[in-house]
Amino acid sequence: MQSHDPIRQIGFIQQALSQNRKPIGFFVGAGCPLSVRVNERQENGKTVSDPLIRDVAGLTEIIAGHLRSDDKENPSSWDRIVDVVKEDGGDSNNIEQLLSKIRVLKSVAGGGTVRGMEAKELDDLDEQVCKVISEEVNKLLPREDTPYHNLAIWSRSISRERPVHLFTTNYDLLLEQALEESSTPYFDGFIGSRKAFFDLGAVEDERLLPPRWTRLWKIHGSLNWRLEDGKTVIRSDEKTEKQSYLIYPSHLKYDQSRKMPYLAMLDRLKAFLLNPSALLFICGYSFSDEHINDIICRSLETNPTAHVFAFVFGKLDEPKYALGRKCAFSTPNLSMLAFDKGIVGRNLGEWHTEDVNALSLPPGILVKDDAIISLKLGDFAALGSLLRGVSGAKDGPNED
Repeated sequence: MQSHDPIRQIGFIQQALSQNRKPIGFFVGAGCPLSVRVNERQENGKTVSDPLIRDVAGLTEIIAGHLRSDDKENPSSWDRIVDVVKEDGGDSNNIEQLLSKIRVLKSVAGGGTVRGMEAKELDDLDEQVCKVISEEVNKLLPREDTPYHNLAIWSRSISRERPVHLFTTNYDLLLEQALEESSTPYFDGFIGSRKAFFDLGAVEDERLLPPRWTRLWKIHGSLNWRLEDGKTVIRSDEKTEKQSYLIYPSHLKYDQSRKMPYLAMLDRLKAFLLNPSALLFICGYSFSDEHINDIICRSLETNPTAHVFAFVFGKLDEPKYALGRKCAFSTPNLSMLAFDKGIVGRNLGEWHTEDVNALSLPPGILVKDDAIISLKLGDFAALGSLLRGVSGAKDGPNED
């Protein structure tokens, strides 16, 4: 196996983050909130803490605790949809797959039943699942030095010719909180304050907006998005009985969805990656969504001047990164950087450098333990430290 020099990779990343002309974006996945720890305590002589928000598997477990039945003779609607997903070969530990299955079945049930479930039952289950999700992800960042704040401050740290684009599949409002607490102006596709409405025209013409406004694109919706009276998409902190949640897309459900946020958000991801020399940094995303993977890989194939750096937590050969490895091995301008090794230019290699101190880096980013070198940018906390270091070094606008 060949080796890759982590110093070279970090140096390029630092240089890119310091530029003001290059199109730069960040993709924040479900693993990022795990880096914000709360409820620190002592257990068996060790200091432990909890993640602010659980990942997809953890969230699915919490929902199951609310909705499953302990009576095997009388399974709940949740139990039955879990069985359906298992029968179809899906991942029953992934709430997004479960929600998608609920909505697909609901779309074909009509006035009858499908897989033993009626449309009304499926609709109620959808509402119950979304309610639990909203309660679980409706959390606040506990302090103002989190990786989210570091990302927000970095995005406004220099005068930019091209805006920063933030993409996320998360429903929570952590990015919004960090941007606002850091006085970072941003545009998320909605206009207004009391019942902000989705403005597709402004989204598609976002290049006319000031470049100092960060763009925030929530690909899977948000806990404060509502569908009012079945037709109007709004953003509001309040939810009435006439409104339904808009979290996690069902692509089959929204056939006319040029007017819906989901496809518009995906269009922004594709449009961004088609920019000459675009750079997208991914963190907290395991490449489990093949629809998003397809957009990323096809865009990179179309635009060889763009590049994606995917930072992953832990070891590269973990089963959950199988789809990501497949993308990186087939796409030369997608680099996948794990703790122990990376795929760069479609080549797999372990990390090796003669001098881990060749760059002045915050602690916890490049770690050497005996002869083993670890590159830990897949930990959102480490990536946040790198961003803090880059933005803290700014004296003024930088040039390419």
